[in-house]
Amino acid sequence: MAEAATDLRPAPERAPPAAAPVAPTPPPPVPEPAVAPVSSNGNGAKNGNGTNGTNGSNATGTYIMVRDRFTIFCDRPVPALDMPNALAYEVADRKQEGRPLYALVCRPDMPARVSVMRTLKGLEIPAVLQMVDWGVAEWPLLERKCVIVIYHRPLGGKVMDAHYTGAKRIPDHLFARTVIKPIAEGLIELGLKGIAHRAIRPDNLYYIDEQKTRIVLGDCVTSVPAHDQPVLVETIESGMAQPSGRGAGLYADDMYAFGASALMIALGRNPLAGLTDAEVIRRKIVIGSYSALVGDERVPVSLIECLRGMLTDDAEQRWQPTNIDLWLNGKRLTPIQAMAEPQSQRPLRFADQEFHSIRPLSYAMYQNWDKALSIITDGTLEVWIRRGLELNDLADSIASAIKGTGAALDKGDADDIIIARVLMLMDPRAPIRLRDFRLFPEGFGSSLAVAMLRKQKLQSLTDFINRDLWRYWILAQIKTTVDNQQYEGVFRELRDYLKDQKSGGGIERCVYELNEWQPCMSPLIADQYIMEVKGVLPALDAVSNTTNTKVWPIDRHIAAFLRARYAKGTGSQIDAMNDPRPDRATIGMLSVLAIVQWRLGPETLYGLAHWIGGLMAPVLNSYQNRNKRKEIEKELPKLIRKGNLAEIFNYLDNPEERQKDAQGFAWAKADYAASEKLVYDLEHGQVDRQESAILTGRQAGAAGAGFIMFMTYLIVLLGRMF
Repeated sequence: MAEAATDLRPAPERAPPAAAPVAPTPPPPVPEPAVAPVSSNGNGAKNGNGTNGTNGSNATGTYIMVRDRFTIFCDRPVPALDMPNALAYEVADRKQEGRPLYALVCRPDMPARVSVMRTLKGLEIPAVLQMVDWGVAEWPLLERKCVIVIYHRPLGGKVMDAHYTGAKRIPDHLFARTVIKPIAEGLIELGLKGIAHRAIRPDNLYYIDEQKTRIVLGDCVTSVPAHDQPVLVETIESGMAQPSGRGAGLYADDMYAFGASALMIALGRNPLAGLTDAEVIRRKIVIGSYSALVGDERVPVSLIECLRGMLTDDAEQRWQPTNIDLWLNGKRLTPIQAMAEPQSQRPLRFADQEFHSIRPLSYAMYQNWDKALSIITDGTLEVWIRRGLELNDLADSIASAIKGTGAALDKGDADDIIIARVLMLMDPRAPIRLRDFRLFPEGFGSSLAVAMLRKQKLQSLTDFINRDLWRYWILAQIKTTVDNQQYEGVFRELRDYLKDQKSGGGIERCVYELNEWQPCMSPLIADQYIMEVKGVLPALDAVSNTTNTKVWPIDRHIAAFLRARYAKGTGSQIDAMNDPRPDRATIGMLSVLAIVQWRLGPETLYGLAHWIGGLMAPVLNSYQNRNKRKEIEKELPKLIRKGNLAEIFNYLDNPEERQKDAQGFAWAKADYAASEKLVYDLEHGQVDRQESAILTGRQAGAAGAGFIMFMTYLIVLLGRMF
């Protein structure tokens, strides 16, 4: 069973204080540190996204600097502004003293929405909390780098608390202009930039001013889309999915969440408090979202039409910005009538309940997974759909799914897949559900990233690909859109990656291919939050003095990260690294690092070069000439001290030297083989005696001739002397 490969520390938990001011006085300018600050990235260089930081301490406590401008006070938390996956701290702006700001320090085991950060940074969007800046910096409380997002501080605090109570009473005649209009305009601006907020809930709406007259949308980047959303404010379909697998969503999802939040603000409380998530979803399915959320509450008459339009369960019928604009201008719109589900006069009894329609039954079957198989395989479900609802096409599809799955898989595996496929056919809008596994195909990437970061079991995620659950979901859709067709190509590639168990492939490759800004999760450099290829080598260089240098500096995560982010530059080198021969694999590993340094820098990597030098024994031993090995042992330390991996690679894998060594070894082997044969033949009498005598005579004659020549030369020399 696949397991996540990282070991990241969770963010520290802290109990909220008994009372915390919503908008404290901005902190004073930061005095110069009493000690020299230490660079947040270990070498004083900027990291992959151009952000750097320093940390230090002074008489008032610990702080860090971001972009040499924003001072974040590590010992001044602001619990009232915490997010579920990020903690809030006070911030001072050195360029604009007194400016109200705060920072959210993201949990390292939750992927941040970096692409959205890059878009929102510095933008002033109506009714959206302004993101002043963001970056990656060393966070002393975790002793690692974290994403830090700096926001303009809402001086009026949250509209509602985490329990969805305590809302300021807004007069009914002002509600539309104070709440509906500004938030709708903010959503329009986000939509024009291609962003779905996916974090709209009552406790993530703020009063930006102390007088509490202007409401803004809060943070939406410190966790994957909709991860922190309660089921209460999510659509029926999104609420069914696990938090990490809901996907980026659309404008219609934000509109629904806004409608549910506006309803609770108008009521001043959560009308479904105390109910479980499963019961909330069940009620929404049975009587519709609007009726389930309103219940017996008295909603202001002036808001009923708008709230009903935003909370309709049909996404295509849900209100758009134009509808809200018309409503705000006094135009009465045709009431939206929910399309009634087909009802059977003859109920189907399941799990001690009677069902007259398909969708409530589908949800009950998921809730009672182990009981669902019986009504599927004994034909009860098919007969009821065919006779009671007269949906013959659906009944035929269910029968085909049962037959096809049973023939393709073993019984133990087939049962769960059969239930999953039948649920997809019964409720195509719902996520893919396989016991505790529930997600939409577009949420697979974020769900995989969260699971790996949190070291959760990955078997269900690999089964999602290998068992074609994604394909069955696409086939079950009533309307096959272009986006659904695109999943075909994506998941086929993922399946190929899973089959490749060499470095650079596997589940590690999948997570980096699906998440553009996912930092490298290698245990070697995970603490440094490396999001770009050019940051990998400096990160390895920084840890070279503290890590086990007997292991390779490229593990499965780094190989997969490079393959996904820089395939054209490192593909063939990673293939060479997977060579079964130790010497070729080692030189392949060196070639990966050498080409990255050659193309992306930096020019010198002293620590990494020393690390690499200690791993080159297989390459050194691959040379046959002892004199050459001694030469390499003498020259290699000189190259290591230069810190250039390309020079080390070129020296160790010089083609001319390799050819010369191979030819010399071939001649030596041939001479040795000839001598061995001659000795063997002589010892076993296999050499012809006459040939042996001739050879001996020639050798004796040559020796005698040499002796005579020497004596003649000696006599002549003596004659001349005397």
